Amino acid sequence: MDINKGKHKLEIIKGLILIAKISIASGVSWELAKMLGSKHPYLAPLTVILSIQETIQHSAVYAFYRIIGTLFGIAATIFIIKHLEVNGWTIGMVLPVVLRLHKTIIHQIALTILLVFVFVHKTNYYVSDRIRDTIIGALVAIMIHIIIVPPNYVKDARRTLTQFGIDLGQLFKKVAYWVNNNCEFVEGENLIDDTTNLLQELHQVEKEFEKAEKSLRLSPFGRNKKQQLKQNEQFLFQLKHGYTYISGVLTTFNDWSETNSLPTVDRQKWAVQLQVLGEYNTKQANQNLENRAINKSSLDLLNLSAIPLQIRIPPELESHRHQLSLYNDTLKLIDKLKAK
Repeated sequence: MDINKGKHKLEIIKGLILIAKISIASGVSWELAKMLGSKHPYLAPLTVILSIQETIQHSAVYAFYRIIGTLFGIAATIFIIKHLEVNGWTIGMVLPVVLRLHKTIIHQIALTILLVFVFVHKTNYYVSDRIRDTIIGALVAIMIHIIIVPPNYVKDARRTLTQFGIDLGQLFKKVAYWVNNNCEFVEGENLIDDTTNLLQELHQVEKEFEKAEKSLRLSPFGRNKKQQLKQNEQFLFQLKHGYTYISGVLTTFNDWSETNSLPTVDRQKWAVQLQVLGEYNTKQANQNLENRAINKSSLDLLNLSAIPLQIRIPPELESHRHQLSLYNDTLKLIDKLKAK
């Protein structure tokens, strides 16, 4: 099953929802500003358009910064307007005062100072309208964002996680085939490239999870989604360990094969072991996909006892396995440092 099927359609739907939110919030804020006596009601929907971000938290933070920036800008302008003329040098002298604030607040202060300087001489209502309408627009934007299809990126995170699980399972199987076929150098280099690409995919999964977690903040309807996200984090934890493992053993097999001391029997056993681990990742990813398809909130982790250990070491080496592992890892690190 292609988990990316319908992804483009989903993005279009999200875009239409965002447009609808902005349109509704703009109309409501405009009318509300007019009802409260504003002579410049367009200032309210302007705040709406700027404040509606990809998550409720981002929207709330931006709206807060816009309100603070507006208040600071108006206060600064009123304080000096009686003593300065309206020109570019005036604005240039005022801006350094606010440079230690958050950059979004700085932008709002600069914009407010500019517009107040321009409009305050033309209308006596602009200052009060800007304060009131900015607050109206900010509040309406946040309320509409919460009420109408609140942002939720849990499904996106789950989709990218599932795809990563499938791709990781495929990498295990490719490495298994490579080990079983004499670990050819050229194929090994290609697998290293695949591992690097998969690392970029893992970073994207982590970004999607961070985005999903942020999208649930301040959302009154996100409790169940938070539980789903937490359950999928368990799967991500497993996959990260799986990636660390396969990237390590790939290098080890590559080094081992160069010594011409990799027995055929060992290659076959390791190929089976890697194949089993790859099938586990693929099965887990497909289960995650099936749960999404039936809207199941829980992720039943597979029984790890179903993964048999194919490789055995001589009993006399069992007590030395940790030391040998550390020795091998340290030796590889020193070899890489020498190569630099």
